Amino acid sequence: MTIASVVEVVSTTTADPACRFDQWEDQVKRTCGTLQVLGDRDRFDGGCIMTCSLGDVRVSMISADPHTVIRQEHVASREGGHVYVAAPLQGSTKLSQDGTDVTVETGDVVAFDSSRPYTLCMPERFQMVAVRAPHRSLGLTPQSTQAVTASPWNGKTGVGALAVHTFAALGAHLLELEAAAIEPLGVTINGLITTLFAERLRSAAVDPLAARRLLMLRICSFAKEHLGDCGLSPATLARRYNISLRYLQVLFAEQGTSPAKWIRDERLARLRADLTEPRYDHLTVAALGERWGLVDASQVSRLFRMKYGVTPRDFRRMRNEAVAA
Repeated sequence: MTIASVVEVVSTTTADPACRFDQWEDQVKRTCGTLQVLGDRDRFDGGCIMTCSLGDVRVSMISADPHTVIRQEHVASREGGHVYVAAPLQGSTKLSQDGTDVTVETGDVVAFDSSRPYTLCMPERFQMVAVRAPHRSLGLTPQSTQAVTASPWNGKTGVGALAVHTFAALGAHLLELEAAAIEPLGVTINGLITTLFAERLRSAAVDPLAARRLLMLRICSFAKEHLGDCGLSPATLARRYNISLRYLQVLFAEQGTSPAKWIRDERLARLRADLTEPRYDHLTVAALGERWGLVDASQVSRLFRMKYGVTPRDFRRMRNEAVAA
């Protein structure tokens, strides 16, 4: 089974020409949140967004006529914000954030943070792959991303080239992928983003703050790859990175959480993602919890309800009812 059924494709090219820009504006806001969308309504011929969630990571292939999107205010969220990593495959893109203005050429890569004001201008017909990852999964905060935003990676060499080729291939073949690829692909793409950011932070590692952010990226990347290991704990992370448990707690405190809570929240997020998948309906909640290291079945329901407001069984039932409606 391919993931085509979970890929959302929205296009305005077949709509009434007089309504195409309005429809595009609505779709951009629905996909990306509260934004101002500016463009030439009379010349806007259409656009298409193909979007798929790969666990925590969301991949979008976007093609459209020239327009500009603006986020004017800081955005706060209970679950935290997101970082976008974008690769223009056709046409250049102009990004403004944190007092920096850059032009991102075709084939390069750039990051921006959706929780802070930014302007993204596409002055010509374009195609772009945009990958969105939550701050929490990267071990970052909106403040700590300023070291990596609005500063493009060269897409012709090194990890920048690897990212461009990976994103382009992912966007081009999204509809062909097997459903079983969703989880490992999400982990792989998250790891690639981590590698991009680590390269940028490593160059500034003489700065103690940058060094701590780099260490957090590495710790969170390793932890995400081993969530299914019930032995994963703050103590094992501290031993692996040869730091004290106290210093590990300080690192996570800078992100507004603790290592134990971060691990638990990541495991619950994976469980929640599994409960949205019909292909796992034959598995019990306890079995799904065990996949992600939640081995105490008596605690899974309580923790899930504390996090999401409903029990896992009620969450699954509501999903089934929504599909049937």
